[in-house]
Parts: sequence; structure tokens; C-alpha cells
Amino acid sequence: MALRRVLALGAALGRRSCCSKPSLPPDFVEALRAVAGAPNVSTAAAVREQHGHDESMHPCAPPDVVVWPQAVGQVQELAALCHRCRVPMVPFGTGTGLEGGVNAVQVPPPPPAALSPPGLSGPGRAQSPGSPVCQGGVCFDLSRMDGITELSLEDFSVTVEPGVTRKALNKHLRGTGLWFPVGTVGRRGVVGMGMRTELRRGGLWGVHSCAVIAGQ
Repeated sequence: MALRRVLALGAALGRRSCCSKPSLPPDFVEALRAVAGAPNVSTAAAVREQHGHDESMHPCAPPDVVVWPQAVGQVQELAALCHRCRVPMVPFGTGTGLEGGVNAVQVPPPPPAALSPPGLSGPGRAQSPGSPVCQGGVCFDLSRMDGITELSLEDFSVTVEPGVTRKALNKHLRGTGLWFPVGTVGRRGVVGMGMRTELRRGGLWGVHSCAVIAGQ
């Protein structure tokens, strides 16, 4: 059994080494650097591959470029730039997701009229979507947006930026009598933990209502 687990882990790691060459035009990358600063933009293959997978079994699908915004205003400008140039955006927290949400892929829908043969007890069903297609795009690594902007002891609420981890938040709360519950996901960002509805955390531990709209 242990040998099977080792072999399965080795196969999963092997599927991650699939970093592709960046395909974005140089002027677009320079536009990203103009907004976020040159040190906060990378097209290095190792960096892109690191941001092309999480802890799931899905194969690596790296972005074309990784950018580290440090303020909401920068996120808005970067999102508007991607929207104008029709470049996909992929948010990245700490990379500990279990669903492949950080993979730079798109799943094409099935043809509208494509139906499978009728079953024995009902009409035909629409075919399942096609295989994921690598889309590249821009990965927004939000780890440097790690500010804690507001704490209310009266209503037990705190407002944080998306890069705040559970460990950092509990350090900030030390001495207040409050704490953020321990999860099974180590240093996962607080926002990511609060939004995970499949683990009964979304809505139970956090409510998130601030969003960046790319078209504005």
C-alpha cells in the first residue's frame, strides 16, 4: 500500500512539469510592469510553473506571466488592462487549493445540439464538456496584499486583504481574546479558507463582498 502511494505521488509530480513558453506580446508585459513595478512582474519559467498548479492532482497549466499587486488600485488597473486586451486572469493565494482552481485552463462547452443516444428510461442527455485547454494569461499572486485594515471587537469581525494568512491574523488578534479557527490547510490565506463552501467554511467563517469588476 505504501509503495502504491509513493508511485501515485511520483506520477502526480511528474505531470506537473509541463511549463510552456510565454506567448504574450512584450508590450503587454511592459504595461503590467508600468502598473505593478518591474520587480513585481515575472515571466520566468520556474515562477510560472510554480503558479500553474496547487495541491490537487491536476496537471500543471502555467500562466504566461505572474504579477504581484500590492494595492486594490493596482488590481483594478491590471484587471482593466487584461479586460481591454482580452487576456485571462487567474487569482493565486497560497497555492494550497485542492480543485485545480489556479490552473490557467478553460473547459470548452459541448456543442449545443450534441446529444448522447437516448437512454432506456429517458431522452438523450447533453454531452459533457470537452477536455481543459491551456489558456495562459496573467496570474495575480495576492500574497503581498497582506494588510489587516479593520478590527471590530464588538461584532467579532475583521477586514483583511486577500494575502493575510491564518497565522498572521491570529498574531494580530493576540491579546484580544479572539482567534481564527485552526484548519487542516496549514498557512492557507484567511480569505481562501472563508470562501471554501465545499468544506463548510464559506459563509460560516467569513462573508466576502468586495470585488474588482474588470470593465470599470
